[in-house]
Amino acid sequence: MKNENLNNVKKTGFKVPQNYFEEFENSILTEAKLKNLVIDSGFKAPEGYLDNFSVPIEKETKVISIFSKKNMLLVSSIAAAIVLFFSLNVFDNSPLSFDDLDTTTVDNYILNETEIGDLTYLFQDNELSENQFIDYSLSDEALDNYIENIDFNDLYSE
Repeated sequence: MKNENLNNVKKTGFKVPQNYFEEFENSILTEAKLKNLVIDSGFKAPEGYLDNFSVPIEKETKVISIFSKKNMLLVSSIAAAIVLFFSLNVFDNSPLSFDDLDTTTVDNYILNETEIGDLTYLFQDNELSENQFIDYSLSDEALDNYIENIDFNDLYSE
């Protein structure tokens, strides 16, 4: 630690001018005599000066209200932009997965956004047999493996 010898300081660092205590009494007495001799400050206002005193007002200043329509519109639009910014999930970077999708949502999307003609390009004739729709022998694991191994680039036709 730098200041280990703070308890052993011999000098205080304060200095008194030379002959300060010898001349101290004389300086106080001299100041007291001067205050007794000088009663008036020397400044006088003319007789009746404050009776006829007036300050000319040049022009009236325009007062701008803080709560004007323009200011309120500006402040409310800034507040709405800030609320909109933080209400959006801008900072949420979590990736989407198949678990996040609801089956009914996907079904509704396919039914509302696609046409039958578009769906026929995705399937071949041998994939649309009635037996594949009735066959219940597929387990959930086999179905999941099949869905995960599908190459979606093959399904898109240009």
